[in-house]
Amino acid sequence: CAVGIVLSGYYSDGTEGCKHIKAKGGKTFAQDMSAEVGYMPLNAQASGCVDFVLPLNEIPNKLKRLAAALKT
Repeated sequence: CAVGIVLSGYYSDGTEGCKHIKAKGGKTFAQDMSAEVGYMPLNAQASGCVDFVLPLNEIPNKLKRLAAALKT
C-alpha cells in the first residue's frame, strides 16, 4: 500500500503524486493550515485526492494506526 504526504510548497507536483497514489488504492495526507507555505497542501485538498488533513504532529500517529490495521 502506497502513502503520499503533501507538506509545504508552491507547485502542484504534490497533487499529481496524490492523484496517482489514490488511483492505485493508496492513502494520502495533506498538512493542514499549519504548513509554512500552504499552497501545495491546499491544492491537493481542493483536487479531492486527499484522505486525511492533519497538523504535522498528528500525521505519524495516523500512519501508525493505518499500518496496524493492515496487519489484522
